[in-house]
Amino acid sequence: MLKDLEFQNLYKQYFSQVCRHLNYLLGGDCQAAEEIAQETFVKLYTSPPLTRDNLSAWLIRVATNLAYNHLKSSRQRAARENRAVLAGSGIQPHGLPEETYIRNQQVLAVKEVLDLLSDRDRICLLLKFSGFSYAEIAEIAGVQPNSVGTVLARAQARFKKEFLLRNRGDI
Repeated sequence: MLKDLEFQNLYKQYFSQVCRHLNYLLGGDCQAAEEIAQETFVKLYTSPPLTRDNLSAWLIRVATNLAYNHLKSSRQRAARENRAVLAGSGIQPHGLPEETYIRNQQVLAVKEVLDLLSDRDRICLLLKFSGFSYAEIAEIAGVQPNSVGTVLARAQARFKKEFLLRNRGDI
C-alpha cells in the first residue's frame, strides 16, 4: 500500500487527467466519471502497480477498464454517449438551424461508426486523437508497442470504410 502523503501527491497530480479521460469515454457523464476516477484511485491505494514507471498509463488503463465495465452494465449508454458527443462538438446554439442540424448529423454519424468498432480499435483511435503517445496507447490498450501503428492504421481503415458505407451522400 502507498503511504498517505505519497498517495495524496499522486492524487493531486493525476486526478484531473483521469477525470477528463473518463468524462470523454463516458459521454460527458461527470458524476460517473468522478465516481470511476475515485474507484481508480482506490485501486491505486490498495493495489498499486509493481513499478511507478508510466503510472499515468496504468491509471488510464485501470480507469478505462472500469469505464467499460460501467458502460456494459448500463442500459443508458446510447443516450449518454449521444449527449456527450453533442456537448463536446462545439456546436453553438446560436448558429443557424440548418448549420446546427448538419453538425449534429455529422457528429452522430461519427459516433455511430465509432460504436461499430471493436473496443480496442475505438480506444486506440480515441487515445490517438486525444494526443497520447504510441507508448501510452500500447500500455492503455494492452497492445504491443511495436504494433500500435499497425493497429491504428487498420482501425482508421475500418472506420473510413464503415463511415463511407453508412454515409454515402448523407453528409
